[in-house]
Amino acid sequence: MVFAENKSSEADAELLKAVKILDEAFSNRDKETIRKMTDPRHISISPAYQFFNQEDQLKALPELKLSLFKTGKITIIHTTPRSALITYEANIEGTFEGKQLAKHVQIVECWIKRKGNWIEVSYQETPLP
Repeated sequence: MVFAENKSSEADAELLKAVKILDEAFSNRDKETIRKMTDPRHISISPAYQFFNQEDQLKALPELKLSLFKTGKITIIHTTPRSALITYEANIEGTFEGKQLAKHVQIVECWIKRKGNWIEVSYQETPLP
C-alpha cells in the first residue's frame, strides 16, 4: 500500500528540520552528525562521486568543499508513515577531489524514521541544464 502525500505539517516540519541539519553537517564536514543521521548502508550518487556505504563517504568527506548549497521548492512524498522521498532542485558551488561539482541539479533523497529519528538512506543528484 502506498500512501499519497501526507498532509501532516508537523511530520513534514520534523523531516525538513532533519534535512537542514544533515545538509549543514555535510557543508561543515561534521562526521559525527552525518554518522548519526545516515544509515550505515547509505548510498550517495552524484556526477562527481559514488559511495555505496556510509564509511566510504565519511573517509572521502575532507575532499568535499561546498561554498553554496541553495535549494529550491521541496516536495515530500510519504511512501509510508515512516518513510519519505524528498525532491528538489539545488544550485551548488564547490569541489570534490578538486573537480567542480555540477552547478544545477535535481536531488532525490530517501528517508526513513527509525527509533523516532529521521535517517537518510540514499541521496542522488542528477545534473540539469
